[in-house]
Amino acid sequence: MKIAFVSTYLPQQCGIATYTDYVIHGLWKVNPGLKIKVVAERDASPVNQKRFEVVPCWNRNENYVEPIISNVKDADIVHIQHEYGIYGLDDRLPTLLERLRASAKRTIITIHCIRPGQFCERGVMDENFAGRIAGLADGVIVHRDSQKAILKRLGIPAKKIHIIPHGTALSNVDKKISRKRLKLPEKGKIITAFGFVNTFKGLDVSLEVLGEIRKEVEDVYLFIAGGASPTAPQKAMNYVRNLRKQIKELDLTDNVIFPNKFFPNEEIPYIFGASDIALFTHYHEDRSVSGAIHLAIGAKKPVIAYRVPKFEVLKNVCDELLILPGNASGIAKTAIRIFEDKEFERYILDRTERYRRATSWPATVRKHLKLYHLI
Repeated sequence: MKIAFVSTYLPQQCGIATYTDYVIHGLWKVNPGLKIKVVAERDASPVNQKRFEVVPCWNRNENYVEPIISNVKDADIVHIQHEYGIYGLDDRLPTLLERLRASAKRTIITIHCIRPGQFCERGVMDENFAGRIAGLADGVIVHRDSQKAILKRLGIPAKKIHIIPHGTALSNVDKKISRKRLKLPEKGKIITAFGFVNTFKGLDVSLEVLGEIRKEVEDVYLFIAGGASPTAPQKAMNYVRNLRKQIKELDLTDNVIFPNKFFPNEEIPYIFGASDIALFTHYHEDRSVSGAIHLAIGAKKPVIAYRVPKFEVLKNVCDELLILPGNASGIAKTAIRIFEDKEFERYILDRTERYRRATSWPATVRKHLKLYHLI
């Protein structure tokens, strides 16, 4: 069987590129004989090996239909990784799916995010587009029940929609080694906020959380492990400057580590390996699943997150770790309890271990393989 993934791919700085890489390596662990080709956006690096190809051949700002069609002819399955910002909301992706159907190609699309119309500036355009591309594929993968419910409301048959959890990469990197590698404080507690910096990431609230924790816990740090995306709008750059200003105003300069840079995938196990708690204070209404939260869980770290759709998977570990948006005091109290109540911390860690094993990439991609044979 040869699978062609249509996706962004490494070293492109994109969450979908990273996700696709994890899927591919998970598939090989389960079935080393698979042939895999990535028909990638042009920022990817080309690869030409016996069972693995990466062909960077298309661009989101151009008509990508023909380049993709011409490079999936040798595939048994075409698996598209969809995110709104990559493919746009015009007719190109539906046309691609129609052409693939006309050529009798078996197609699967993973829809990573669905934006409900009532929370979107374009109204129902985004959700209707998700429904349109789902209808043109032979099979649809989503990560959550709420995503499936929206697609069903849009008329997609339930039997076509397959819920497959976001995979979890397991890592067990030593804390001391991790901190030394990243030049972080050897002692003390480190709370990590990971990922691209943007206005909806709530890092200003994370600074307030740190200020409250510092009153009761000595040697506590906030590690903002990320920076503004290369394609970030000006408001994101302004947000970075405002964070710098807020750090000084709150007298947190000695307690905040903010290199404002992108960390490559090989550093991620060390980022979470160095951490005592991972904190996610993003706030938006997209129906999607955070890949970063799975990375933290995969490192077997306690996670505290906003009680928003993106982080609802955390209830599978412990519902008490989901805190209402903006509740800095609630987050701080939860973190302090994890630091000081060893029985509570052990409960969290035991449940984290159970969930990370259940959603490991090998466990997840077995469901992909089953679907490839069904389509």
